[in-house]
Amino acid sequence: MQTGEEARCFLHSMIGALDTVPAYPKAPAHYTATLASYDALWARGIKVPVRTLCDLARLDEAQVVAGRRLAENPDSREPGRKHSRAFWHGWRSRWMELTPDDRDEAHCELYFRFWWWVLRHSPECLRIVAGCVPDSDIAQPSQYADLERALERGEPV
Repeated sequence: MQTGEEARCFLHSMIGALDTVPAYPKAPAHYTATLASYDALWARGIKVPVRTLCDLARLDEAQVVAGRRLAENPDSREPGRKHSRAFWHGWRSRWMELTPDDRDEAHCELYFRFWWWVLRHSPECLRIVAGCVPDSDIAQPSQYADLERALERGEPV
């Protein structure tokens, strides 16, 4: 169990890491057609969850934040087509954080990729995370080897 001081250190470390993380990687040229297909599906009312950082990078951040805020209301319903995919992603992401039993594979995959990206650029934060929550997947750099190889090969991450 962490002391209050350790918990504060952990939180400050994570916030500091978020403030310094570079932009998400852009989609490789061969993957842009896949991303365009997600937009086409959204236009037809078919919801495709965000799974990669290059897909997340395309979303309007203000819309994502607005969707997250709506999800804070326990009476909110899943947004429909009148909202953007970014808004829906924000709502969906926050809803799953608030209701852990509803988390699905897509949410967990993006969460893992997000923390890989943050921690690969913040070694000090990774050290603190590993010290505070050593059994966590995000605290184990070896867990990220596949993502590192994919990034090196120019694959979508």
